[in-house]
Amino acid sequence: MHFQRTTNKALTRDIYKVCDGEVTKAIVGEYSPKSTWHPEDILKTVIEACLQKTSLEDVCESKENPSADRVQDRINELKLDQIDQLVNGWMNEQVNRLRFHRNTTLTISIDFYQQPYYGDPSPDWVIGMKRKKGTNYCICFVLVTITTNKIRCPIYVKLLTKKEYHDKVGLFTAIWSKLPLNLAIERVFLDRWFCDDPIIKFLEGRRLKYVIATRRGFSVKKSLVEIQECLKQLAGFSGIDFEDKRELGKWVRKRGLDTFTVKHITLKKGGTPTTLIAAFVRVKTHNRDPTKRWTYGLYLYITNCRVSPRYVVKLYSKRWIIETDIRCIGTFKAVTNSTSPQLRFLFFGLAVLFDLLWVFYSTFTNRLLNGSSETFKNHFYVFIKQSDTLQFTARKFLRCVRDEIFPLLSFRGGDT
Repeated sequence: MHFQRTTNKALTRDIYKVCDGEVTKAIVGEYSPKSTWHPEDILKTVIEACLQKTSLEDVCESKENPSADRVQDRINELKLDQIDQLVNGWMNEQVNRLRFHRNTTLTISIDFYQQPYYGDPSPDWVIGMKRKKGTNYCICFVLVTITTNKIRCPIYVKLLTKKEYHDKVGLFTAIWSKLPLNLAIERVFLDRWFCDDPIIKFLEGRRLKYVIATRRGFSVKKSLVEIQECLKQLAGFSGIDFEDKRELGKWVRKRGLDTFTVKHITLKKGGTPTTLIAAFVRVKTHNRDPTKRWTYGLYLYITNCRVSPRYVVKLYSKRWIIETDIRCIGTFKAVTNSTSPQLRFLFFGLAVLFDLLWVFYSTFTNRLLNGSSETFKNHFYVFIKQSDTLQFTARKFLRCVRDEIFPLLSFRGGDT
């Protein structure tokens, strides 16, 4: 599938703004006068590595590109704060085009993305993790995504330091201060890493609704034991094996005993009171036997949403949209083993940006193919509808940008 001419011109203009925009020049500035290379040429090389899904070394084999060492040296001259301003500045320029109906309740999800790290673990931006791929260390990014019904798109990305990783409230405050101002966010979905009383106080202070997967702490575990004892007695009276999760899950759903609510529970002594939801959720396993592939598990959530417990479970299932975003971001990610945090951050930020552009232009292509008279102007806005669907996959978008749009961009070039 190919873009229409208007879509092609608009996307070409957006990518050129990334390489040669005023914001980019203001943050990066001109490089050393001894070099004929300019910021847009360095960025073109990095973007090409993302589009080709290859390494800098492979891209820089061409005579038209600088050497891989020169690209890394130029990027390493930048500070992490400058990379943060560049990446999120490009994303904010796109996100500010979003326009939602005034009755739309915007929901965001927050999650981490970890890249294995094999270098010196002493720097502040190297964080410990469970052993994966032969290392106990990683470079960690936090990703914020809109997950409202069928609408999804990333809006913010950040490289974490050790201090930010352990200071949850400080991290949450920093994220909230950097989100685009035009988004009226009303609800937040978080995983169990954020299940902490200071986070709940922060959300309650902002009057935000939340659904958080719960850690089984002391007070939560006490309520859970009471629920399990009650179920065990009821299952015993009906002749149901309590240890068989599949059989127990079917029985409790048939009887309407699959959800429980515990009000005014606190995560720690003197903490903020909230509501605990315990629900049996149908989950898929890797069992090869098709009759045993699906089972049931008891999942715990805390929330201040005044809705039914089953609707809370349905709401939280939309948090998995961010996992879809992370998989799609991998389509645009370059290959690197570099220990440079600036280069890692720039690669990942560009991958997130291309995923955001894919959501925009795939949606618009769908409207144009359906006979919409909408055209692209210099400053067009994206009116998001719940009926919008992605017209084609990220791989097709990647191929289109790489083969049809990116070669149209002109740069100075030269030799050092």
